[in-house]
Amino acid sequence: MRQVTLLGPLDGVDLAAEVEACGAAGPVALVTAGWEEGERNDAEIDRRLGGGSRNLNLYGRRLDVLESDVAYADAERLLRTQLDDLRELYLLRVRHALDGVDVIRRRFAEAQRRPGPELDGAIDAVRTLDESHAAAIGAAYERFYSQSVPHERLSIARHREEVAEIVAGCGAIAIAGGHVGVLNDCLHLCNLAVLIEDRPLIAWSSGCMAVSERIVVVDDGDPAGRPDEIYDIGIGVAHGMVALPAAASRLHMHDADGLAVLARRCAPSVCVLLDAGDRLELHAGQPADLGSVGVVDGDGRVLRGAAAA
Repeated sequence: MRQVTLLGPLDGVDLAAEVEACGAAGPVALVTAGWEEGERNDAEIDRRLGGGSRNLNLYGRRLDVLESDVAYADAERLLRTQLDDLRELYLLRVRHALDGVDVIRRRFAEAQRRPGPELDGAIDAVRTLDESHAAAIGAAYERFYSQSVPHERLSIARHREEVAEIVAGCGAIAIAGGHVGVLNDCLHLCNLAVLIEDRPLIAWSSGCMAVSERIVVVDDGDPAGRPDEIYDIGIGVAHGMVALPAAASRLHMHDADGLAVLARRCAPSVCVLLDAGDRLELHAGQPADLGSVGVVDGDGRVLRGAAAA
């Protein structure tokens, strides 16, 4: 059974020990595509992994595809325009829906009454928007892949073959953080989910988001006031959970009402907090022991230890 280890930010983490613990036989295949132009500045991470890692250069490969295959690049630009339009409308609608949740909650608070089905209905309206947006993203990708058929394009097939060959000679895969959207695009382009099915995987920071089924972006301190959002569809290695790395700096932990809405929006998936020092193992794609990390329950409580498990 493949071992998957999810980590928060790497402060104080012994990556070499993590590689040893997963029993990797051979070098580590490294993904730093989320660093974009800094992808190959990986000497420090290589050292921390124990040396000898092999960078898959997924960001550079994606740039090469977009530069060499004009038709594919045009199709992807159209896809990005469609996704941006979907996101703009979704954020507008979900912001108003969340305002409605706040209005109902305040009204009941002023009347010193406990919110009832009215609040449940308001949160369900937000969930409906989330689900509709996720379905729209999926439909846009389906249209794109049915028309561009990546595995039949020589520009992409060559890179996929080269990546597969490198991974075949490695004992584990490590996925770093960075820009989660860029990282996710690169993982999908090179079809990495298929290549890592039988190898230990270590991911940290936004790498944990990209390997999940859905990428949910939260930032309560966002200067633009953007609400928490369904951002994209990940590669689906981790099931039944929403990864929230660096949660302590991105979530208002004192806002139980806001945390409760987030948890209920993501349900039945569990909101998993991955801060510095946190470590979560997955077995068969599912969290093995939620007691090792923090989770948010439907009442907005942050649970750790036995209470989370």
